[in-house]
Amino acid sequence: MNKPYRPKDSRSGKPTRSSDPRKNSRSNKNSESPRDRKNEKVRESKEEPRRTEPEIPQEIYREELDKQLLHELSSLASDNAEQTARHLLAIVYFMEDDPERAFAHGVAASARAARVGRVRELAGIAAYNAEKFDVALRELKTAFRITGDPSLWPMIADSHRGLGEPLKAIEMSRAPEVAKLDKDGQVEMRIVLSGARRDLGELEAALTALDCRELREENGLWSARLRYAYADVLHALGQSEKAREWFAKAAAVDINQITDAHERLNSIEI
Repeated sequence: MNKPYRPKDSRSGKPTRSSDPRKNSRSNKNSESPRDRKNEKVRESKEEPRRTEPEIPQEIYREELDKQLLHELSSLASDNAEQTARHLLAIVYFMEDDPERAFAHGVAASARAARVGRVRELAGIAAYNAEKFDVALRELKTAFRITGDPSLWPMIADSHRGLGEPLKAIEMSRAPEVAKLDKDGQVEMRIVLSGARRDLGELEAALTALDCRELREENGLWSARLRYAYADVLHALGQSEKAREWFAKAAAVDINQITDAHERLNSIEI
């Protein structure tokens, strides 16, 4: 395990003012000529502005940095790579309970490592989770251009939905990239497509998009969400009995309670 790394300034990795003898020494400053001070100001004006970054919790400094992650960040300077990695860990740390803080760490990581695909991907996921769909779209599309990873396609399409662009999401569901998705990705794309159809008020088409053989399979990654989405459309169509049936089926496989299928099941009156 790598020992915890603590930068001199948690916001930027640069030395603080108190550790910079040039900015702390009055004698040095007073001994400068007016011309020297003018040249110093010109140099400072050309420097990149100091980034304001969210504070990284101490718990994250005690965690080991994944070697594979550091390898992916190897194109960066070592101190920048480690601090970027800490921001990525913070995304995961805050994702569920504090999406806004996760998003802030995503912004910081992206600013530090704009050309690293995995960084842009995680920053995009954090933005998506915080419902910052404009940022999510930018980050995820950039990650896709860098990596070519088709698994990002459903989330990119759903970000268009979040921006009020269901037709764009439907267009993406017909793109060649969809054929490259694995089964998990195919199911995610169906859920996005159904949502886009609902956005347009096309409930029958929304139901059709979800009616697939995977609906009757049991998979820990997507079965609960797929069945829940199917039940939700049935309920919107006024098919209460069938909706209760599928909410019950969603609840039966929703071990981690990622949906409120139990509550929806109990709330429907027949």
